[in-house]
Amino acid sequence: MAVSIKYVNDFIVGGHANTQLTPNFRLKEYQRADGKILIHRELVAAVQLLRESLDAAVRISNLQPPAGIQPVTEGLAVMVSANDPEALLQKALQMVKSGYFQRVEAQGDQLYLEIPDPDNLPPIAPQLAFDCGVRVTAAFETSGDPYQQVTGNFDGAGLSFGPIQCNLKTGTLQELFRRMRGEDSARLERCFGNQADYLTFWRILDGSRSAAVAWADRLSTGRDKHGFSQPWNGYLQTVGRDKLFQSVMLRYAYDKYGKLLMSALAFASGISPLRIDNLRCLAALYDMGVQQGSLHKAHSQIIRRVAAEQPQDQFTLTRILVEERAKKASPRWRADCLSRRLSILEREPVSVTLSGETASRSNPCSYLLRNCPVRSLENYLAS
Repeated sequence: MAVSIKYVNDFIVGGHANTQLTPNFRLKEYQRADGKILIHRELVAAVQLLRESLDAAVRISNLQPPAGIQPVTEGLAVMVSANDPEALLQKALQMVKSGYFQRVEAQGDQLYLEIPDPDNLPPIAPQLAFDCGVRVTAAFETSGDPYQQVTGNFDGAGLSFGPIQCNLKTGTLQELFRRMRGEDSARLERCFGNQADYLTFWRILDGSRSAAVAWADRLSTGRDKHGFSQPWNGYLQTVGRDKLFQSVMLRYAYDKYGKLLMSALAFASGISPLRIDNLRCLAALYDMGVQQGSLHKAHSQIIRRVAAEQPQDQFTLTRILVEERAKKASPRWRADCLSRRLSILEREPVSVTLSGETASRSNPCSYLLRNCPVRSLENYLAS
């Protein structure tokens, strides 16, 4: 969410009318006829997620509950509508099961939505939490659907693809596609739509990494080589739209970075009695793992700070972890690393200056960072 938004205890109470709150909704859509704004950010996020799950337009139809319905607190409910009211209702009911809404009622062609107490939100499932973390981290690096991101050789990695930007230089793209082929080789080939090109792609993947990077460099487009030539870009985006291969990409992210997250949680539990289970804290630690790897380089500094400062909540503890690890990055990237992590914890851009560099990273997917616990994440990652 943009910094121009005015918050009071996580209620949005002001800002420019055209400010983009989430990808599909502006602040003015939550503005009452008298000009007043009072809407909780968790409700704004839930409505956006409902819009994404429906994959069709959702309209804010009324900011006042209908007669006979009284929300516990003002700003926690809204009336919405869509072209297909029954599909809207079914999607909203599914979100009740996942804890995003506590009350959903059809009122003619409109739908009444109410969120749970935002100070005591129910825990969300670990798979949903991990998917949120993957999308938030991907949004720092790319724009649009993270599963369809195709990036050329601007950074020397050759070709990068997907939410964690698996690439040819490290061999992670080769690993990812071998997993996809193992799941359903015929389905993967159909995504290419051209057998000759499909076989060519596999010759590249099965060859040397240096040759693969050279091939990708020739096909990279634009002055900075961020883009990638057709038909290859289209083939990969078709793969990224396939639900089976999206699940393979997400599982690969678990395997690649889930262990780093588990390691960070185990280390934290060894130096503090505080349990880290809030989605925002977990997403910050996941992002740290993707960008910087493990906490190992900062262990001694973290131990000293925790002993000296005795953090009283998981957010303070997580901040110590990410601050000390950021200081171990190369000087050029320290501010960037910390700004990313703090923007996740705070859910808004945070300006950071370290080693003479200043960064203020924003994230268009910050609405995914619900202020709630995640149940049994360690068991899920270990399974």
